[in-house]
Amino acid sequence: MKKILALAAFSLCQVVYATTLNVEDAVMLALDNNISIERNEITFNALKRAKKHSWNSVSPSVSFGASSSVPVDALSDNDSSYGAAFGISATLSLNLSANLYTSMQGAKFNYEIGELTFSDAVRSVELSVRQTFYGLLYEKENIALQERNLEIAKRQYSTNLQKYNAGRLSELDVLSAEVSYKEKIPTVESARTTYQNDLANFKQLLGIDLDEEIELSGDLDSLINLNEIKLDGIEITSSSVKTLEKKIEAAKNSVLDKRFSAYAPSLNASFSWRDQYWYAGYDDGKGGDAPDATKSATLTLSATIPLDGCLPWSAKSDNIESAKDSLSDYELQLKNAKTSLRISVDSYLRSIKQSQASIKSKQANVKLAQKSYDMTYDAYSRGTKDLLSLQSSNNTLLSAQLSLKSEIYTLLKNLMNLENLLGLKFGTLGE
Repeated sequence: MKKILALAAFSLCQVVYATTLNVEDAVMLALDNNISIERNEITFNALKRAKKHSWNSVSPSVSFGASSSVPVDALSDNDSSYGAAFGISATLSLNLSANLYTSMQGAKFNYEIGELTFSDAVRSVELSVRQTFYGLLYEKENIALQERNLEIAKRQYSTNLQKYNAGRLSELDVLSAEVSYKEKIPTVESARTTYQNDLANFKQLLGIDLDEEIELSGDLDSLINLNEIKLDGIEITSSSVKTLEKKIEAAKNSVLDKRFSAYAPSLNASFSWRDQYWYAGYDDGKGGDAPDATKSATLTLSATIPLDGCLPWSAKSDNIESAKDSLSDYELQLKNAKTSLRISVDSYLRSIKQSQASIKSKQANVKLAQKSYDMTYDAYSRGTKDLLSLQSSNNTLLSAQLSLKSEIYTLLKNLMNLENLLGLKFGTLGE
């Protein structure tokens, strides 16, 4: 139902808003349609089912049987007198062991680990959607800047051609302007091709048809004035740390399970019932005797106490030690994961701070490059600057603009990576 509503909303969006998607719309579509999430959901549902039915080893077993016997003599034509028997039986048995507890706990821990894994898969898709979305916005801005640069070069070529035809400019200047204009055409086409290829991959990520025409709504400039990022009051943990903590709990349960297998007794209770009918002295000429019935019922209780666990060289004893080794390994992994987490958090914070400082510097560079270009263009119009100076100034401006957009995108990616690492709602640190 959620998928149907999401697709309906997307179709409505196409009609009313001309296929325009913002980042939240894109995330909603991906969470409902992404194939990777659907595959992980199948695995998670299996773990949920295993947890729900983890007690099933205590279910009783029931068996029914029926039997019939005829003496071999009855097959002889010389004697029509014989005895026959017919019986039915049923057995109900129940096994109880201490491993039932550890089995149920193991299913519970596997479910909780699976829950974290599924959550990671969902967040991974959401992270990819958000980063790809803003990456496409960056590519669109790059295309716009490249197209504007191409248009400027085209105007310069057209102006120089007019001046040349009027005898006011040399042929060399016209050829130079033409080369500058035409060499920018492949750059623009390459940027457009890259955008279309990445847009197709983005549609696959969203789980929508590749023929759907979509337009992305948003910009990169919202983070230009981002305040300093602080993690005060935020728990420094990650999904990998939480998963290892659950694995340690599961490993402790595994040690207990192996101990139960080696030392704990198991109980068995069974109840058998049998009803048998005997037909004695049957004669097909006279009708025979009435059947004799024999009924029996048996209740059996037994306890099994393993002893091989007491032997240090036994397989069960080795299983206990192996489970302890796994527990020790997980504890070491957890210690290392916490250190790695702190390193990653500090690294992202430093990168974010560096990007913020770099953005301010590059903003100033864009203003300076824009002013320089305007002045150079004015001087070129008056004839005091040559074409090469104007082209150089325009290239400097374009480079400064692209560098600023690239740094904003880098800041955005680092910010989302930090939020994903800490398990925070995306956008929390950017508020």
